Amino acid sequence: MSEEKLPQPVSAGNAHHGHAHSSTRRRRFTKRQMLLEVLKGVLIAILLLFPSSTISYASDLSNGVWHWPWTPKHVKTNVILMISDGYGPASVAFTRHFAQALNGDNDYDSPFQLPLDTILVGTHRSRSSSSLITDSAAGATAFSCAKKSYNGAIGVTPDGKPCGTVFEAAKRKGLLTGVVVTSRLTDATPAAFISHAASRAEEALIASQLVGGPKNPLGERTLDLAIGGGGCAFLPNTTASSCRQDDEDTVQLAAQLGWDVRVGFPTNTSFSPEGADVFSTKHGREPTLPFMALLSAGNTPYEIDRLNAPQPLPLKPLKHYASKALELLSESEQNTDGFVLMIEGSQIDLCAHNNDPACHAREAIAYHDTIHLVKQWVRKHTSRTERTILISTSDHETGGVTLGRQLTPDYPNYAYYPQRLLNAKHSTPILTAVLIDFVRTEVAKAHGGAHASEKRVRDFIRHSILGASGLGLESDTQGGPPTDDEVEAVFAVVKEEILSRRHEELDEVAAAADLIRLVGSTAHADALHALGPVPGVNLDGIRRAISDVAARRAEIGFSTSGHTGIDINVYAHGDPTTVHKLAGNQDNTNIGTIIQEFLGLDLDAVTRDLNK
Repeated sequence: MSEEKLPQPVSAGNAHHGHAHSSTRRRRFTKRQMLLEVLKGVLIAILLLFPSSTISYASDLSNGVWHWPWTPKHVKTNVILMISDGYGPASVAFTRHFAQALNGDNDYDSPFQLPLDTILVGTHRSRSSSSLITDSAAGATAFSCAKKSYNGAIGVTPDGKPCGTVFEAAKRKGLLTGVVVTSRLTDATPAAFISHAASRAEEALIASQLVGGPKNPLGERTLDLAIGGGGCAFLPNTTASSCRQDDEDTVQLAAQLGWDVRVGFPTNTSFSPEGADVFSTKHGREPTLPFMALLSAGNTPYEIDRLNAPQPLPLKPLKHYASKALELLSESEQNTDGFVLMIEGSQIDLCAHNNDPACHAREAIAYHDTIHLVKQWVRKHTSRTERTILISTSDHETGGVTLGRQLTPDYPNYAYYPQRLLNAKHSTPILTAVLIDFVRTEVAKAHGGAHASEKRVRDFIRHSILGASGLGLESDTQGGPPTDDEVEAVFAVVKEEILSRRHEELDEVAAAADLIRLVGSTAHADALHALGPVPGVNLDGIRRAISDVAARRAEIGFSTSGHTGIDINVYAHGDPTTVHKLAGNQDNTNIGTIIQEFLGLDLDAVTRDLNK
């Protein structure tokens, strides 16, 4: 210990030393002040840099819990994966041109952009483990498990073993999970996130697993929110609108397991339809998690039919259900860590399968409307205490869409005309149903073997199917009224498939037409939402002929009624580090890997539990 000298009195003889000593004392005092000022400055900096943490600290202290002021506040993480089923790069360009025409913008130099255009970051290779062309099941499994699998696989590996999904791992980590689709909830894409099955055809099993009942392979509920069609797979086979082979009442089971179940279509069960809005509080019930809304027995109606039905349908566009899902998940008291939500524009794919360009465009626009809404939501929910990422992509391309079609040997003329599709009022499956219904009526009028009036059928095709109330071909804007060749192209198929049959052979046609009419005849608009896609039966040639008239008018080509192997666009918005990781060309499994990394999930642990 150093010896400190006592202060000496100041005199003439030691004045100089006394002054020096006094200065030393002042310097030591100044250093202490400086130290205090530095500490004060550091504290101010902490308060400025971590205001929310300091507030959190004060609040915690008042509750008897002490934290340092600079302790970071708990951060929620949200993933919104949007899947535009069957939507390839050519379809994106087609949607942009269609939307421009819809807005009266025909300027070839227009700066018009779709909501997806501003967030394009890369592409992915959509092949499955069994083919260079994937189906929706394998494509969605690549996203959900971050693993390749065979076409038809639902959350299983190529050897048929269950693989842990991002939903299952997120749920175990405390996050909420949800799906919103316009197809059946048991269809391939949503199924790959919420269930495990060797084949996508096992929709009854998928429904049973979805609700978290005894058939769930983990024995626990993976899902907190489910909004979509496909109610037929949840109803016992004693119900008229059921598509199950057994008598399991999965709706009742879900209710027993704590689900808030809302049914949007007629059933003969204890669950009556909620009416126009499954989120209604007319029974004094605010929607609560876990929440399930079964909007229709099969797929929901195509957007083009929903918009133009003679009577308003009780269903809303995709963005409505997406908005409600975001509200329920984000504002729930159960949301302590964030959520994972998958939103699918399911029927972009089905319209492309039908080679129906106007239907395809309307579904795509409904998807872009939803993208716009979600982008805004992401901006509001990105902060120091909440990290959110929006990823949008497609599982594959459908239809082999080509913008420019060679119609004559004199081609090319370097043009196609999306504006000619603007006035189309219905999807081609619905128009097929209407036409078959009319022809059946004409055949029924012809008793004793007489032939139905071919002129009346041709006139109906011209005015009701191809004309103003059908494809909308009437003015120069649409390329003029229907031509004789176009009418004959459709009539020839009608004659071959219906009119040329013997009267006693029409039972098959009648049965098929009854089902098609129930699905979508404009004379039965209130039943449009009751069933899924029009069955193939024997009458698909009529639908193909009507679709081809529309596609030729717009000079759009389709190379297939199935899928193609083209690379798919990847879009991302939100957390910048995660957006950067999706840049460039990648395998489709990278989508699942990025979600896994962003949320810090352990998929392997779930896989081990699934395979015990």
